Amino acid sequence: MIEFIDVPSNELDEYIERLDRKIAHVNSEFGFELKSYGNILRIAINAIQKETNENLIERVIINRELENGLDNAGGYTVDYLAENNPKTELLEILKYLKNNLRKQQVLLKLLKETDKRVIAVFDNNDLDFINQRIKNRKVEIIPFSELKKVNTHNKILVFYSFNGQKDFDYVYNLDNEVILLLYKQEKDLYYKYLDQRKKLIEAEIKSNDRMAICGIPYTEVRYNVTDVSTTINSIISRLDEMSGRAYEGYKNECDLLLNEIEEKLIYKIASDKTTLFLESNDTIFTDKGELIKSYKISVGNKIRIYPKEELAENLYQVAVETEPDIFGKVEEHATFWKQLINELRNKLGDDLLYQKLKEKGLRILPATLVTYGKGHRKFPMFNNDLRAIFKLYYLDKSDNEIDAILKPILKSKTTYNSTMIVLGRGLKQELRFFLKEKRIGEILQKRNFSGITLQTFVDEFMQVHTVITKEVFSGSLESLEEATLQQIEL
Repeated sequence: MIEFIDVPSNELDEYIERLDRKIAHVNSEFGFELKSYGNILRIAINAIQKETNENLIERVIINRELENGLDNAGGYTVDYLAENNPKTELLEILKYLKNNLRKQQVLLKLLKETDKRVIAVFDNNDLDFINQRIKNRKVEIIPFSELKKVNTHNKILVFYSFNGQKDFDYVYNLDNEVILLLYKQEKDLYYKYLDQRKKLIEAEIKSNDRMAICGIPYTEVRYNVTDVSTTINSIISRLDEMSGRAYEGYKNECDLLLNEIEEKLIYKIASDKTTLFLESNDTIFTDKGELIKSYKISVGNKIRIYPKEELAENLYQVAVETEPDIFGKVEEHATFWKQLINELRNKLGDDLLYQKLKEKGLRILPATLVTYGKGHRKFPMFNNDLRAIFKLYYLDKSDNEIDAILKPILKSKTTYNSTMIVLGRGLKQELRFFLKEKRIGEILQKRNFSGITLQTFVDEFMQVHTVITKEVFSGSLESLEEATLQQIEL
């Protein structure tokens, strides 16, 4: 049985209706989609923490997808949109959700007051938050990645988001009692998938074979849903398409969606030891060994930085050993684009190569281009850079043909990046255990770390920093040094 608990918000309904209209206006008038807006809205609707929406607001402010699209469509600016500006509307939604955490309120009330045996399923980013607030012994709190491993017999499952076809198939076929705690837009999506399921059943029972057997015609009865947000529906459709990616069962939807957005929100953090540049979704350690996202860092905090650069290649080797077929294709694609850029470099020289790639949409500076095709970098930092290289190499091919060539390569790039995130998350947990309890985990044991060598590593690469200032980096990302760019990219 599935029970819905509505998260009431008439204001949010009105906001999303306006956003849908304004995004549709931009698409019809100027012919481009605002893909990142759907990603950001999806995360915001799932958010149960104020800091999540604060981080999203900062992301939207620096996001240039709308501005670049208007400029490319004929040199327009956002002023031309007047009252039809979707960026302004999205910011209003995020501010509203930040100040009105309705989903958090309904969820906490349910879990604090229930007297039934409940398993509540959470995004990894929300686990610490919820564990600090829920002490009800009837409630077991687990991440999504543990859902298929735990014993759910005779327990009620509680979810506070609905993320498309895979969620529907899983929930619909459960024997458990399920509680879905959702905004109206998410509930509409559930009924959309339910309607699709009914259509499949109807197609079968309306067949000629069934009529011949029973002689009774079927009268169609179906709940038809028409009120589904086009923006949310679009992002859910894209999430459904991501189902074949490596290590999918261990990803957070939030991290996955942010990884889809090329534009990165970078913090410039001055500490008592150095200046740090951290992507806002990076995970760092407190001086006590706890894990927090960098967007939650405050002035005065004492932090340890996860040493990505020093451990990235070791992490990748773990992935290669675990999934040789998948990462054999990743290596093939990584080698292929390097071969093309080096052929172009040998033919044109660095200066002319940069000029011609810039004309094709290259985003980076000359010093970074020199590093492309060399060293440990698996793929270019920006998808536009990869597209520019292929457009210059295959001058006789159309944009559609270039896109067809790029599609599997971009998939490999995403597989590599997301897998590094996943493996990094596992290693961070092991480093957390070591910092708190001096335990050596499975991954670190495979990398031949002993207690002494790991402590030496921590002392050298994970020193405690005291945060003096923190600000959003407003400069050009491409202007950062290559070592910093690679650190952010990993």
